[in-house]
Amino acid sequence: MEEKNNYNLFNFDGMSEVANNLIDKLASATGWDVSRNTPSKIGLNTYIEEIQKKNYDPLTKAALITNAKKTIKEYCNQKDIVAIAINLLNKDCVPEMLDNDWLSIFMDKARLVTSEDFKLIWGKLLASECDNNGYVPKGLLYILSQIDREDAESFSTLCSLAIKVEDEYQPVVNINRFDDYANWGLDFDKLVNLKALGLIEMDFSKLVMYSVYGKEIPIKAKYFNHEFECSNRKNEISIGNVMFTKSGQALCKAITVNEAANFWDKYCLPFLKMYNI
Repeated sequence: MEEKNNYNLFNFDGMSEVANNLIDKLASATGWDVSRNTPSKIGLNTYIEEIQKKNYDPLTKAALITNAKKTIKEYCNQKDIVAIAINLLNKDCVPEMLDNDWLSIFMDKARLVTSEDFKLIWGKLLASECDNNGYVPKGLLYILSQIDREDAESFSTLCSLAIKVEDEYQPVVNINRFDDYANWGLDFDKLVNLKALGLIEMDFSKLVMYSVYGKEIPIKAKYFNHEFECSNRKNEISIGNVMFTKSGQALCKAITVNEAANFWDKYCLPFLKMYNI
């Protein structure tokens, strides 16, 4: 039975100016392209059909077809991610300012992303970089290409324990009650793995407590629908013994998490009151 190929290209009708600018930037920076003159009904399997018509020996033909299918799949992974980013673009963003090297690394790593959940993350990161050039570190692109599902789940859990101070997210981890964090599936080894990946900094020596600095006084910390206002009239708030790196910050903003049960009332709020009043 012949396999049908339903790969679709972009529909440029009604596409915004910033979306077109992103497509143009991808073409100029990386050579990645979709033709505005190619209707979506023309399948990419035409390439494979052409190979089948050639007078190659069976082994060569099989190798070329396999490579063609791989290339098409990787292209479609990239296309899916770019499409997600296009839907998230701010109308005032300037994709033309994207760094060519950053974009080349991004597209090279994006071609291997097959998980729908991870495609969404990559799409959000591309949109974020379009909005704020330099916001997503190159290092995060390498981290995402290496991270396994277990570490991704650990990081997601940590994000569910993060407060927001102005535009910055940071986890609240209290070393003095760290055994209780097993309630949310976190342990020391998982944090060590996240540190090795470059997503967090951590210090369990009890000599260091990380702080977040804000512009407003009094500084406020938000956790979903909860809020804590620091009354010490300083522009900093102590958060504990774990802190997101720049890569961790960017990734945290690109994923969606739910409020951790009992975290605010029993752990987070008491900690904030103890060290910030």
